[in-house]
Amino acid sequence: MRSRLALSTAYSLLFSPVAVDDLFNRLQAMQVEQVAITDRDNLYGYPVYREAAKERGISLVCACLLTERQGDLFAFVQDQKGYELLCTLISKRNLDPSFSYLPTLKKTSEGLVLATTSSAILSQLADTGAALYGAISPDSLQIITTAKKLAVPLLAIDGAFLLEEGQREVHRVLRAIALHKSVGSLTEEAYIQKGGILLRQEEWEQAFAPWPEAIEHAQILIPYDPFSSSLIFPTYPVTAQGSAEEELKNRVYLGAENRYGEINDAIMERIDYELGIINEKGFAPYFLVMHDIVQMSSRTCGRGSGAASIVSYSLFITNVDPIAHHLYFERFLSPSRQDPPDIDVDFAWDERDGVFAAVFERFGIEHCARVANHNRFRLRSAIRETARCYGLSDAQITKAEETLFMKGVDALLDPLWQTIVRIATALDRLPKEISMHCGGLVITPKEITRYAPILRSADGYPLLSWEKEGTEMAGFVKIDLLGNRSLAVIRDTLQNLREEGVSLDERTWQPAEDAETVNALARGDSMGVFYIESPAMRQLQKKTGRGDFAHIVIHSSLIRPAANKYINEYVQRLKGKRWEPLHPRLAYILDETYGILCYQEDVSKTAVALAGFSQADADQLRKIIAKKADGKRLQVFRDQFFAGCEKNGVNPSIAEQIWLMMLSFDGYSFCKPHSASYAMVSFQSAYLRVHHPAHFIAAVLTNQGGYYRPQAYISEARRMGLTLTGPDINTSRIAYWAEGNTLIIGLMAIAELSRNAMKRIIEERKQGGWFSTLEEASHRLALGREDLVALVASGAFDSLAPARKRSDQLRILLTTTRSHSCNGQADLFSIEQPHYKKEQLPVAIQRPYSEGELHREFASLGFLRNHHPLVLYAHLLSSVHRIKACEIDQNVERYVTLIGYQITQKQVLTKTGECMSFVSFEDETALYETVLFPELYKRLYPLLAGRWPLLVFGLVKNDEGALIVEVQNLRKLGS
Repeated sequence: MRSRLALSTAYSLLFSPVAVDDLFNRLQAMQVEQVAITDRDNLYGYPVYREAAKERGISLVCACLLTERQGDLFAFVQDQKGYELLCTLISKRNLDPSFSYLPTLKKTSEGLVLATTSSAILSQLADTGAALYGAISPDSLQIITTAKKLAVPLLAIDGAFLLEEGQREVHRVLRAIALHKSVGSLTEEAYIQKGGILLRQEEWEQAFAPWPEAIEHAQILIPYDPFSSSLIFPTYPVTAQGSAEEELKNRVYLGAENRYGEINDAIMERIDYELGIINEKGFAPYFLVMHDIVQMSSRTCGRGSGAASIVSYSLFITNVDPIAHHLYFERFLSPSRQDPPDIDVDFAWDERDGVFAAVFERFGIEHCARVANHNRFRLRSAIRETARCYGLSDAQITKAEETLFMKGVDALLDPLWQTIVRIATALDRLPKEISMHCGGLVITPKEITRYAPILRSADGYPLLSWEKEGTEMAGFVKIDLLGNRSLAVIRDTLQNLREEGVSLDERTWQPAEDAETVNALARGDSMGVFYIESPAMRQLQKKTGRGDFAHIVIHSSLIRPAANKYINEYVQRLKGKRWEPLHPRLAYILDETYGILCYQEDVSKTAVALAGFSQADADQLRKIIAKKADGKRLQVFRDQFFAGCEKNGVNPSIAEQIWLMMLSFDGYSFCKPHSASYAMVSFQSAYLRVHHPAHFIAAVLTNQGGYYRPQAYISEARRMGLTLTGPDINTSRIAYWAEGNTLIIGLMAIAELSRNAMKRIIEERKQGGWFSTLEEASHRLALGREDLVALVASGAFDSLAPARKRSDQLRILLTTTRSHSCNGQADLFSIEQPHYKKEQLPVAIQRPYSEGELHREFASLGFLRNHHPLVLYAHLLSSVHRIKACEIDQNVERYVTLIGYQITQKQVLTKTGECMSFVSFEDETALYETVLFPELYKRLYPLLAGRWPLLVFGLVKNDEGALIVEVQNLRKLGS
């Protein structure tokens, strides 16, 4: 058997440049039958090369290179005990870089085969009873003498970390990046490992020909696979008399009574059906754990396919009734599905860290770990990092980048830059570093280190070595706990309302049934509303004129980029265009979406209905498409689909149309339960926007939540007829808040104001009441110059000195502060300070602000308190002949000139790969949408990089009821 041992891949981070696929393609070509990858002190890549080996029919030995001061030690896993020991050892090194493996291995190495090229290590382990070898490689034979002396057998290894000599320069750059040095400063002896090239099989055999026993020993290692065939999720402690299944049933029935009031036969039947599958698969503890977790926060949104489950709904893990909304449970769980349950839960973004802390406390830190991200080199960053390694400055790099990405690599005439680009291209997509997944979590029945090596995240969490796919491959049931700003928006809006005595009973709150909310969404009035506030979504709403729950669910799934070519057809069908299902068997599946495949499960349902797929195969097809997989696996399913369609009498051209529509689900797409869960949050947001707009916009701004910058929401607040006030030293809180129809800008809006100053203002106001004069505010607050400058620039003191210029306000504040500092604090506290009340404050007098004051206010806040930012350009606007944005609807099919203050833009690629852009602009009166087609965008895109107002010349078009300006030209205002 051809066995090659101790090879390194790019998962030996910042050391080896060998990509996993390149290595295994080479091994396959060499007809290697067994391999052991030994990356340095980690198993980061094990799931990846496990999959690569399986695809190529190569046996894989789980192994690792353990680095010691005295040299390298190779550990080959032979059974579960050996795997658990290796995971424990690697974890200890991760947590303590000074940790030495040797003391532990001297005591026990059960389940591991050890080999070393170091005479010192071999001598220490020789008498321990370990399965031990002296490792010889084509580049390292010095262990032979010591091995013979100690009677330790030899093992032939490769020790290769390069596929060819040409990769050596990439290895040098990786080492330079790791050590924060230049390439020229690296020495072979200290930093760069010699040799290490993977030999061809005949060369390898020739190199070891004098030691045939070493080759024989390489054949006897066991390719033990440590990944469990069963799923790994926590057990759940219940009473001695009960079981997890009984506990789950009790909780579900109790929850169902709270949800439905009365449990009818249909509900009972669905609960029993789901519980039967859940219990059969042993998932009851998982649902109990999830039930515990969702009770750790004020608001949650369980989403993903789990929202199709009435068990999840009854446990308040999800919030959408799967019966009322006809959600497909089999997308979540079915008897034939091998995948574990997958429930993603959103929490208010500022509560999620607390939830994680509570989970670790509840289930034990030794049983929990966060999931990792494997961050990779991207070409742009690889170019910059490589160039730095060759001693180039950031200015030199930026200049060369402009040439490179505008004109191509051939325009870089300097040979050094040719080298840099060549190396950076080799680095592109290689793993670079480990970080933490935003929400992934695993909980295990035994200590986490029995299942995988762990690291420690930057904020102190145990961190699994593998990213999402590897975690799932290892058998872990991953739980995703994610942050959602809109849940905090809803929470804060309701809290603000309760302060005014307005309380919503959420048990009976049905925002999706509110006519005003439905009508607002049908008009596209949804800025700030969760998930449906983007320009594309608001335009779709305007085109369809539908704002009911069922259509919002459809739209939030159909809006994915790959479905663009189907959206217009959908809109036309919705408006009455005659259509027939592509095949009669699809009628019952796609009627609700007008014959268009919309949800992920539509792919599975279609494969079952037309091609006779099993539920399991249909779900695998959906997954492969969603992951943008291609090649052999997709081709196998394509052949199966067309063969099944032919067998069932489906016209080949129809099958081809349907297959192409199925392929549009590559990458970003939703299942219906996920869309329905999001739609519920959207309706709660939309209801609050419609009925309590000031409180809602205040919460949106506080949570920095949404698609747009604060200026856009401030403008929207004015268009909604709200009164804006603040920031004000007396009325502003740190957060934005509302009272009636008035939105009070928070101190958090002031860019240069320190957090300590904000807290100081609030605390002093609570203790001593409101401030009545500048002098008093200065005395009581005792703030530094920077904070006072920030407050004055924002207008926070205007109500205390309405007639004074802000420069005068600052002079008085600073003079009083200096006087206070010179006299000491005794004078202030020897005089009894009055408790100023709101009623004692003078009424602020609005005075005209100077141009300089307005510019400083805009710089401080990012918007103006009382005006649209275009007022800053009034001197340039006076001579412009234009229409106002609110008049666009009166100018359809006309060429118009508008003023454009940019709100947001989205760059997209055409079918031919050209860039174009959709840009949202506004003026003082309204928001409007524009499109720049490729030729124009290529010429004018630099104008969109800044925030200076533009003159927009274009043709107003009515696209199925949504107005858009097709831009013909852009020009900087005043140019």
